[in-house]
Amino acid sequence: MTIKLLSASLLLAVSIPALAQTTPASGAASNDPAITPKNGQSSDQIGRDRYDCYVWAKQQSGFDPAQSSGGGTGPDLYRRAFTACMSGRGYALSYATPPGGASSTTAAPPVAPAPSRPFMVRQYGWEAPTLVYRPVHVAIEGGPTATTGSTNDTLNDGANVGLGVSFFPVESLPVGLRVDGSWSRFDARYAYFNSSGDAYTHAHENIYGGDVDLQFNLPSPSARYRFYLLGGAGWYREQQVVDQFQNGCGYYYCGPAFGGSASSTTGWRSSWNVGVGGEVALPQGTSFFVEARYQEIAPHDSDMQFVPIRVGLRF
Repeated sequence: MTIKLLSASLLLAVSIPALAQTTPASGAASNDPAITPKNGQSSDQIGRDRYDCYVWAKQQSGFDPAQSSGGGTGPDLYRRAFTACMSGRGYALSYATPPGGASSTTAAPPVAPAPSRPFMVRQYGWEAPTLVYRPVHVAIEGGPTATTGSTNDTLNDGANVGLGVSFFPVESLPVGLRVDGSWSRFDARYAYFNSSGDAYTHAHENIYGGDVDLQFNLPSPSARYRFYLLGGAGWYREQQVVDQFQNGCGYYYCGPAFGGSASSTTGWRSSWNVGVGGEVALPQGTSFFVEARYQEIAPHDSDMQFVPIRVGLRF
């Protein structure tokens, strides 16, 4: 009888610690919010965003739910930072416990994405920015302009600068309105002496005006970048400038001397354009974009065909 009692006591002493190790903490799951994607993000994207926000919230609050017990203001600060990060990436969060009432048990962190994935936030030590929705954005832009078609026979490639405003009235609607104004310059492809050989002529053309376009944002797997299509109509004026230099000898040298210039400007002419672009998020809600479009100014007697490539910043 004594041997049976001793055996039962020993079995109970061994079973209780083992049972305690295999039973999950009752409040651990209450710290994990229910995450609902608002933009149709995939489960793989949700996992990446959740881990990124976990790293960022830990840095901002100084609290790691995987290492620290819930005490003081740390858990609440972490929850606020994590919620703000996920909300900014297009998610709705709901918690089982109200703010300030989080469980004191240790919560497991989100599982890190596979090490083979590129552009991991933890490799760089900073939180990658995301594209911020605002109804109105202002852009500054500029870049080279390539002439094409019959225009390439008379004008060299040139350059352009411009300003733009975009308006997206609804966050969930990928279509917005854009208004862009630009100025471009092209040097003439021909520079020649006249028939008597005593005058040198140089010419260039200025084009200025604006476009009203629709922009359609293509579906993107990340909130850090996107690609888009655009197209629309515009109105432009063309200014031709001819500079004339006379050959002659001065006190110090013989050669061409400026003889004068003449210019002519057309009226407003209609145009159309179609293009594609890409945009990458930068800190402080700004973004960097690159876009190219085919553009044609088509009067009755001739046409102007060129491809402006624009890089810029959107605020």
